[in-house]
Amino acid sequence: MHMKRIFCIGILLNSFAAYTQKQLDIRNVDNLYCIGNGRMAVYEAKASILQLFGPPYSSPSLLQMILNDSTIKVRSKREKGTAIWTHELWWSGSMIGSIVDLMDSGSPVMIRKFFLSSPVSFTIQFTSGIFTISNTGSYTDKNVSVALLAESPRGIPFYNDYPMPFKQCLQLIGKKNIQIISDSAIGKFTVKLGAGESYLYLIGGPLYPDCIRNTQLAFSSSYESVLSGTRFWWHKFTARRSDLEHQLPSATPEREKLLDAIDAVAVNCKTQQGLEGGVLAGHNYHLGYIRDEYGVSRCLLKMGYYAEAREILDFFWQMWKKKAVLHNAQGIGIDIFHVHENDEVEITGYLIIQAFDYLEKTNNLAYIKEIFPMLEWAFNSEKKNLARYMIPFNGDETYIAGGILPRSCIVDGSAEATLLFITGGNKLISFAEKNKRLGINEISQNRAVLEKTYSHYRENFFINGKLYCNNPSRSVGLVLPPFRHGVCEGLGAGCEFYGWTQKNENNRYLCPVCFTKVKLGKFIPATYLIQSVSLMPLYIGATVFSKKEMNKLIMGITDEYKKSGRLPSRPNGNITVGYDYGLFLFNLSILHNPMSREIYEKMLSLLDETGSWVEYYENGKPMGTRYRPWESCINLEAAIDYAESLK
Repeated sequence: MHMKRIFCIGILLNSFAAYTQKQLDIRNVDNLYCIGNGRMAVYEAKASILQLFGPPYSSPSLLQMILNDSTIKVRSKREKGTAIWTHELWWSGSMIGSIVDLMDSGSPVMIRKFFLSSPVSFTIQFTSGIFTISNTGSYTDKNVSVALLAESPRGIPFYNDYPMPFKQCLQLIGKKNIQIISDSAIGKFTVKLGAGESYLYLIGGPLYPDCIRNTQLAFSSSYESVLSGTRFWWHKFTARRSDLEHQLPSATPEREKLLDAIDAVAVNCKTQQGLEGGVLAGHNYHLGYIRDEYGVSRCLLKMGYYAEAREILDFFWQMWKKKAVLHNAQGIGIDIFHVHENDEVEITGYLIIQAFDYLEKTNNLAYIKEIFPMLEWAFNSEKKNLARYMIPFNGDETYIAGGILPRSCIVDGSAEATLLFITGGNKLISFAEKNKRLGINEISQNRAVLEKTYSHYRENFFINGKLYCNNPSRSVGLVLPPFRHGVCEGLGAGCEFYGWTQKNENNRYLCPVCFTKVKLGKFIPATYLIQSVSLMPLYIGATVFSKKEMNKLIMGITDEYKKSGRLPSRPNGNITVGYDYGLFLFNLSILHNPMSREIYEKMLSLLDETGSWVEYYENGKPMGTRYRPWESCINLEAAIDYAESLK
C-alpha cells in the first residue's frame, strides 16, 4: 500500500503541489470524507470541497470550493445509509442556512442545494493550467443564473508526476440566487449566494461531448427526483448489507457506536470504489493499490457485500488480462501503473489470499478457476524472489514507506511477505491440485518449495521467542540491479524523491540529482522488532506458530500496553499504523484474551466524526491520510468479530 506512507508526504509536497501550489493543503485536514458514485468523487470537510475529480477515478482534482467566512460555524451530518450530507451554517448563535450535498447515483453530477436566510460566499480555485469559459448564454432555462465551463489540458498529473492522457471538462451551473464572479488578478472565482433557495451543479465528462450530454441529462430531471433516485440507490446498497443490527449481541459494548461505524465504513468503501472496481486508498492516492484492497475486500465480505468484493478482484483481473502483470497500484479507469521496488512480492501474496477469502465466503468456484492464471502468475512472481527461503519487502510496504524501517531493508528477508507467500501458496497449490489446474510435477515442485520455506521460517525470523520483522542475511551474496524504480535514499537538495534510481558502489539507490551529490555509505545490517508483524499470523490464518507461541508473542504487546497505554508499531516509537488496533483486537479475540474489550473500546474511541479511522496515529493523534478504507476496514472487521465472540 504505500509509497503512501510518510515519505509520500514529501513527494506530494513537491510534485502534487507543483500544480496545486495555491490551493489549500489538505494532507492533515481532520474529518474529511468522500461523496462519490464510481464516476465522480468529491472530498469535503464540513461545507468546503477540497477535491473534485472524475470520471475516471484516476484523475486530477480540478477545483476547491472553500467557505469564505471563518466565523460561520458548520455542523455536518451524513444521512444514515447514504452519502447525502447536510451542512448547517451557524453565525453568532443562529442558524443562517443549510447546504445539502449529493452525487447523482447514475452520472457524474454533484448538486449542492443552498437554503439561506443570509448571504454567504465561497472561493473557487481551479487547478493551475485549467482554463474557463463563461457559457451562461448556452442555457435557456430561466432559473440558470450563471454557467462556467472548465477544461483541463492533457498532462496534468493525477498522482506524483503521472500525467492525465486526455483533456477533461467540468460544467458549473448556478440556479436562482447564485453569482460566480471572476477575480482574474488572483485566478480565483467568488461564488455569491443570496438569501433563499439556490442550486449549484458540478457536472463532469470527462470529454466535452460527455460533459454537455451529462448536463442535458441533469436538467431533464427535477432536483427532487434526483434526490429521491439517489436516496433509493443508497438504500438498496444498504439493504444488501448483512443484518448486523439484529445479529450482534445486545450485550455488545458501545453497540450503537459500532453499528454507526458499520454504516459509515460501508459508505466509505462504496464512495471510493470506482466503476472499474478499484477502491481509492484515500484523497491523495487516486489509484487502486493491491495491498489496500485486501483489507477492504475482507470487510466487504464480512458485511455481506460480495458483489463489491468480487469487483475488486475483477479490477485486477481485467488489468492483468491486458498487461500480464500487476504492480503496486493500477489506474482506475485508465491504463497506468504505479511501479515500486520489488513489486513482485508481498502484494502478490495478498492478492492470492484475497481470492481464496472470496471463495470461502461465496463458494464461487467458477470465478476462481477463471482468474487462476493471474493467481498462478502472482505465486510464480513471489517464488522467483526467494533467497535463503525468504521473500523481500515490497518498496511501498507499510513499515518502510512509513519510516518505521529504513528503506535499505528492502532486500532483507521480510517475515510478513514470507508468511504471505507460504499461506497464500498453500491455498493456491491445494486448489490447483483439487481442480486439476496444474500438472503433477509442477504441484510437487511447488509443494517442496513451500515446505522448505515453511521449515526455515522459524530459524530465519523467530529468534529467542521473538518474531523479527526482517533478516538481513537474505541479501548476502545477492547482486542487486544497477537501476530500480522507486524512492531515492539520498533526499538531498533538489532530490526527485521518486522515479528511476541508480545503485552506487555501496548498494544504495539514488535519483539522478543525488547520484553525483550525495555520498551514502554501506548500510549497517540490523534486525528490527515491529509489533504489527507478530499480529499478522492469526490475521491471515497462518499456521507457523502454535496457539501457545502466539499467546507468548501477544503477551509482550499486552504487557507493554498495560504499562504505557500505547500501541506503537515499533517498540519505543510514537507512531501507530492505523490498523494495528484492529490487528491487535483480532489476536486478542481469537486467543480469548481478557484485554479484548479494552482494546475494542480504545479503537472505537479513535473514530473521527465521519466514522472512519486514519492512516497513522502519532502519540494517539491522527496523522497522514484521513477517511482510509484500508485501516477502517481492518479495524471494523475486528470490531465485528469481537462482538460476535460475545454470543
